[in-house]
Amino acid sequence: MNKQTIRAVILAGGNSSRMGTPKELLKWRGGTFLSELVKEISLLGMPCLVVSNTPDRLTAETIDWTKVQVTSDLVPSSGPVSGLVTAFRATEEEVLLVLSCDLPFMDREQIRKLCEYASGLNEWDVVVANVQGRLHPLCALYHRRTQPVWEQALRDGQYRLMRTLDGLHVKLTPEGLLDEWAVFNANTPEEYEVALAREKSRK
Repeated sequence: MNKQTIRAVILAGGNSSRMGTPKELLKWRGGTFLSELVKEISLLGMPCLVVSNTPDRLTAETIDWTKVQVTSDLVPSSGPVSGLVTAFRATEEEVLLVLSCDLPFMDREQIRKLCEYASGLNEWDVVVANVQGRLHPLCALYHRRTQPVWEQALRDGQYRLMRTLDGLHVKLTPEGLLDEWAVFNANTPEEYEVALAREKSRK
């Protein structure tokens, strides 16, 4: 798998209802959750697509938009299934690295490990991060051959990601491949505080 056949996709189309404010714009390190994740992806030389319900509010982000594509979610508020379909329609790469926008500790090293692991596998539809026995479908690689399946799920109103994954050839990363903090989701103000405290302790 080389850089010409893979594109990173950041799903930032959620309502952030539990956070109470757009998660992708939360202050983080020298920027925001979104800008820092884009930076890590860009450092790998990987093209990046951001799927957002409100792309207009991203214009103030300190991101080189000449290197990052932004597109509106096809069906706002329909969850990651719509985000996946949107991403497949907006790209041509064979594989999409799909990441949610609320992964503050995801970095280039973890992304590299995931992609390298997948490159050594045969006959897979999706490679999902598996950390401490929990699957993280929004930290995963999706092959383009799965696009018709996601299109059908969207038409059927089947928005439960895991339900559709059950019918695909899914490979899980081995325990220990990824750092447990790499898949930490900051969905609530309390989890955001946990992330800030963890970041402070690491420094």
